[in-house]
Amino acid sequence: MSVKLQPNMTQSPYDIKICEDYWAYDNKIGFVEHVKTLCEKYEVSPQILFETIAQCYAYLDDVVCEYCGYACPIEVPADIPYMRAKDSWLCAICENALWRTDQANK
Repeated sequence: MSVKLQPNMTQSPYDIKICEDYWAYDNKIGFVEHVKTLCEKYEVSPQILFETIAQCYAYLDDVVCEYCGYACPIEVPADIPYMRAKDSWLCAICENALWRTDQANK
């Protein structure tokens, strides 16, 4: 039960390490401080850091759509406790399908 990463095929091992370090955020320091630390460690600007992170798909392997089983994608570390605290979760496709079904039954 953790954050899983699916790097872009063009990402280097260096880029993947940046992503791994970003998602290893543990809330012990502030998020802004975490980003600053990573920028200093990898000698990149915040823009480059976030461009690199955006190339890597991150998801929770323990939060899945209750209908289709799709793993929950996350965009920022703050999503992790928020999504895990939910009783259930629907992916966008299933949520849309249910909404359409509800609308057709009215």
